[in-house]
This record gives sequence, C-alpha cells and structure tokens, in this order.
Amino acid sequence: MWKKCLLVLPILFCLISCEGVSLGGNSNEVDYCRGVTRHHAKSLKLYLTVNCSYEKKCDVSLFFWGGNYRDSLSGKCYSDYDLMLKTKDSLKQILSETENLVPLDSDLHLRYSLLDIDNVEKKYDIDLSGIVNSYTVRGDTVDVNVMENCSLHLYHCKKETIYENQLNGEKYSFFTSDGCDKDYSYDCTWHNLGPSKNDDLEISATIYWSK
Repeated sequence: MWKKCLLVLPILFCLISCEGVSLGGNSNEVDYCRGVTRHHAKSLKLYLTVNCSYEKKCDVSLFFWGGNYRDSLSGKCYSDYDLMLKTKDSLKQILSETENLVPLDSDLHLRYSLLDIDNVEKKYDIDLSGIVNSYTVRGDTVDVNVMENCSLHLYHCKKETIYENQLNGEKYSFFTSDGCDKDYSYDCTWHNLGPSKNDDLEISATIYWSK
C-alpha cells in the first residue's frame, strides 16, 4: 500500500502548489488561473504511471496537471482545462486531474493526441521501451539500465536509490539473492516533449523483473 502512496505524492504536491496565490506582481511568477480553458496551453505538465507485471502487457495511466498559459495582466499561470483525448481506440473528453487509461502500442510507444475546442490537434509520441525493457536477468544477476534523467529504487534489500548520473554509462546490477522485491520503481523526469517541445513529463513506473 505504501508504494501506491508514493505514486500519488507528486500529484498531491502539484495540486497544493497550484492552489497557491501569486507571490507578487512580477510577470515571471506563476499563479493559478481561475476558470477552465478549452484551448491548448503553451506548455503542459503531464504525469504518467506505468505498471508492468512480469511478462505481461503494461498498464499505463496519464494525468494532466494543468496548462501553462500567459496572460497580459498576470503573466504565467496554471488553469483547469477541458480537452479531448484521442487514442487509436477512442476519443473522449478529459478534465483536469482525472486519470486516463491509455493503450501502449506493440513497439512500446505511447501515442495519443489532444484536441481543443477549435479542433486543433497536438500529437504525442512517447517512447517507453527503455523503461519497460530496462532490465536483463543473467543467471543470478539482474542488470538494470538507468537512463538519463531517471532513477531506480529497489525495495526491502537495503539498496540506495540509484540515479543515472551515478553510473557513468554503466548498468546497475544486483543479485537475485539480495532479497529485493520482485519489482522496482523506475522514475523519470523528461522535459521538452510534445509537438511544441514545451511540455514536462513525470513518469513513475513499477517494473516486475520476476514472477
């Protein structure tokens, strides 16, 4: 249960911060815009949860934190939104702070589009293959490739959280006899995504490396 709590903490922190008030009149400060927008934002804050059971298809959920809009009076601010989410299987309305189940393609890419009230479409293509296939089992050794801007956390085996910049390009290895859980947390922060290269994405993945 406590692992699941860890997954929702970033969302809660974001919601708390979005409800805050402006710190002053500086146009570079961020405030929370009251109301709902139905147009595309200059940038979006996205949050993705990925759960990959051993040798099974991964379950993927997508959350939208809000849009970064620029107002001539208040500068940057975050707004609730009302957009349409288009996947290969469906087209549905999405609202702020709701969970959206999205299908993962066979090549382990997440592809979807957002449409606003003017039917302007923004297409997304997020490659999750490096996360889903982040581990290799070699006998009694498990190798995990921790990518740039990502971290690895193993549970119940007294291992520290491992960040990509600690590895100098090498994979992190542990033994199956170390007593670690059969799943690990793989978290990433990716910037400059989306068609405009302005969106930020937080990924929290649970990867099962054994039955």
